[in-house]
Amino acid sequence: MVRKIAPDLVIIGEPQEDKPCAFCGKVDELRPYGPNDEWICFDCAMKDEATAAKKFRAIIEGPSEN
Repeated sequence: MVRKIAPDLVIIGEPQEDKPCAFCGKVDELRPYGPNDEWICFDCAMKDEATAAKKFRAIIEGPSEN
């Protein structure tokens, strides 16, 4: 998981335990990039790259105003 420690300060990538993907069920490294913050695998995230990118930005930059 990637987490931000403080605004504009430090971003840390942390290892996560492999778990079943909320979409396909594959046991893999997951991220909360599903449309409703589901924890999904890379392959499922890449099926909707725009949403995955938006979810990643929200983690790094904070939620958007839109």
